[in-house]
Amino acid sequence: MSKELIRNIPTNSSSDVVWISWYDALRKTFGRKKANALFTANWDAQNGFTSDANTSDLRSHLKDKGGIEIAGSTLGEVKDKLIGVGDFFGDAFSIGRYFGIALGVIVVGGLGLFVYNVARKPESAVRIGTAIATRGVSEAVPKK
Repeated sequence: MSKELIRNIPTNSSSDVVWISWYDALRKTFGRKKANALFTANWDAQNGFTSDANTSDLRSHLKDKGGIEIAGSTLGEVKDKLIGVGDFFGDAFSIGRYFGIALGVIVVGGLGLFVYNVARKPESAVRIGTAIATRGVSEAVPKK
C-alpha cells in the first residue's frame, strides 16, 4: 500500500489530502529525515506554495508530524490566524462554561444551606426576614 502511494507523486493540482497521504507513506517507508527531504524537494518542484493544496490542514500536519514549515499564501496565513483566534475563544468559552457551572453549584449550595438552617431554626427566619424587610435597620437597633 505504501509503495503505491509513494509512486503516485502529487502534482500542483493534487489536493491537500493527497499530499498528506503521500508524506505519511514516505515517513512510514523512509523515516522522518528522508521523508522531509523528498517532500520538500517535490513541493518546491511542483511550486506547491501556489497550489490549492497549501491549506492550514496540510501546514499543521507537516509541522506536527515532521517539523516541516511551509509558507502559505497571504490569504492562507490570515485564515490560519483566524482559526487560531477561534480556537482561543472556543477554549475561553469552555472555561467560562465550567466557571459558570461551578458558580451555579456554589450559589445553589449556599441557598440550600440557608433554607436548611431556616427550617431547622424557624425563629431565626423571623429575624432574617425582618432584617431584609427593614434593610438591616432592625439589626442595628439594640435589643432591650
